[in-house]
Amino acid sequence: MRVKRFNKVVRLTIICMILVCSLTLFGWNSTFLTYTLSGHNEWKVTQDAYVVSEVLFADYDLYYPEDIFIEDNKMYIADSGNARIVVFDLVTREVNTIGDFCLWRPTGVFVTDEYIYVADPGTSEIVIFEKNGKEVSRIGRPKSILFGEYANYNPVKLIVDKRGNLYIVSEGSFEGIIQLDINGEFLGYFGSNQVWVGFLDKFIDLFYTEEQKSKFLNRIPKPFTNITIDDKGLIYTLTQNERRNVIKKHNTLGNNILSKSKWNRMVDEPNFVDITISSDGRILTLTETGLIYEYDPEGNLIFSFGGRAISTERYGLFSVASGIACDEEDKIYVLDKERGLVHIFNPTQYTNILHEALNLYVQGKYLESKETWEKVMTYDGYLRIAHYGLGKAYFQSGEFEEAAIHFKEAYSKSEYSDTFWEIRNGLIQSNMGIILIVILILAILPTLLNRLRRKKGKLFHFHIRSRLINDILYVKNILRHPLDTFYYLRSGTHGSVLSATILYAIFLLVILIDYFGRSFIFNLNIVDRSVAFIFLTTGAITVLWVISNWLLSSINDGRGTLRDVYVFTAYSFAPYILFQPVVIILTYILTYNEKFLIDFISYINISWSFVLLFTGVKEVHDYDIKDTIKNFLLTMGWIFVMILVYSIVYMLWDQLIDTAYSIVQEVLFRVRS
Repeated sequence: MRVKRFNKVVRLTIICMILVCSLTLFGWNSTFLTYTLSGHNEWKVTQDAYVVSEVLFADYDLYYPEDIFIEDNKMYIADSGNARIVVFDLVTREVNTIGDFCLWRPTGVFVTDEYIYVADPGTSEIVIFEKNGKEVSRIGRPKSILFGEYANYNPVKLIVDKRGNLYIVSEGSFEGIIQLDINGEFLGYFGSNQVWVGFLDKFIDLFYTEEQKSKFLNRIPKPFTNITIDDKGLIYTLTQNERRNVIKKHNTLGNNILSKSKWNRMVDEPNFVDITISSDGRILTLTETGLIYEYDPEGNLIFSFGGRAISTERYGLFSVASGIACDEEDKIYVLDKERGLVHIFNPTQYTNILHEALNLYVQGKYLESKETWEKVMTYDGYLRIAHYGLGKAYFQSGEFEEAAIHFKEAYSKSEYSDTFWEIRNGLIQSNMGIILIVILILAILPTLLNRLRRKKGKLFHFHIRSRLINDILYVKNILRHPLDTFYYLRSGTHGSVLSATILYAIFLLVILIDYFGRSFIFNLNIVDRSVAFIFLTTGAITVLWVISNWLLSSINDGRGTLRDVYVFTAYSFAPYILFQPVVIILTYILTYNEKFLIDFISYINISWSFVLLFTGVKEVHDYDIKDTIKNFLLTMGWIFVMILVYSIVYMLWDQLIDTAYSIVQEVLFRVRS
């Protein structure tokens, strides 16, 4: 008995020790959360994508290291503070140094099969070493006349292509990447950022001379801040303080071919400091605060993890991150500049399965990737990229209904549209007879009704005795006889404040349905606006129009009263009220290929309403064309001014409240004194 009890105690003790060790290991490796995007571009926590397996150089004196590079199981670190390159063998764990006493402040390192290239802004040179550490040459400022006498040459980062050409990021160089050949001869600038010119800039251009523009306007492109190259020879760059196009993927001409970035749709951060490309084309970026972003080759976000260690040292969190690299085993190496450490992240099983599915997808093997994507979904059923991959697989297998479900979950409108086209095409082919009969009936129905009306006479003629209903239905007359309609509205023969109020309510309802009720393909609510926001915004602008137009017409001898302006404005929305519902219905029938029809009809409805609004101003206030244009523009300008004043008051509201409170307190203090 005692032996059995002793064995039980031993077993329980061992189990407890295993649990404690497991919990300790789990807590040690999972000091950060992993985030991804759901179908609606919402951040959500997902399974751990990577865990920290090791932290290097805790006992080694790295001082403000700036860059890291992995090549042939060796890690190269630009140890800027110690003016050297540290070489760490990942297999033997041996540490060597290169460039002692010949480097000044190395900030960038790149390694090929033969040489080690170092960017040293301290000496404004590129220093080239053999693998054994022997210095081969130095490349200084290009002497070519084409480079320019005053052009910046202060290399901070570099890459080398397979032909031996150097691509150098020079600090403060807004012309682009400096491209040199193997001998250091200047070949030209590679790529450059575009200067964004807004509406205000274009307005200023109308009045400023070229001399004033050069003196007062600082329109120069932002400089690139980092650079890398993939196995195919494509070059990637970073530009800080941008949004949605920080990362660029350049072709041989220097043009950005990363579609997500090109169209400003990329999920990124303005403080990216380094970038690297995995062997299978995934993009890995690092922020100064230690956030790591992983993208697929097309620029779609997969994961975001890491972060800043604020108060305590924790594995996977950083004080000031400065460099990122990856090896053939998908391990990620991140350099902590402040603490002189390298954190090694190992991919979890979840990530390995996702990478496997992603590789099959990139190769175009959609059907083969289906089973793997389904495994990924068992870890996270809301992962956007997994739904997209499954949608592609189902689409290729001809299961269009399933594909549509996954494309909708991935919020991929273009692919959903293609899938919907296939579904619609199948429905049309299988129900062609019924569709033709319905079209024939609709074609002959008006003719039949006209003939019956002539024969039966009064049987088909309805009299509506309600004045309110007649006033509401009178809205259709404005489409055929706008001048007469505005005359009768002003005289009071037709129309009333109540009927106009009902039309305003219908107008607002149509706007809400148009904004929120379109099909998934054409849905306008891409930023998750609330119903109250759309309602209040539309209502406020309409109220501003009515009041502003009435006030300005009172000053400028307009005949219309406030009641007249209120009523004719409501009736002017007739085209939008009557025909925009047709557009909403069409969004459930058409695809992206027929998008021009949706846009065309919508523009016609809106333009028609504006023409009627303009005509209403002319007729109700009895203006000529010149005075109508003047009144219309002044009304729009006054609305703009009111919105601008509201925006300023809204932004300064807290300060206004604090100021008013301080004044009241001061007055009360003086009264008491």
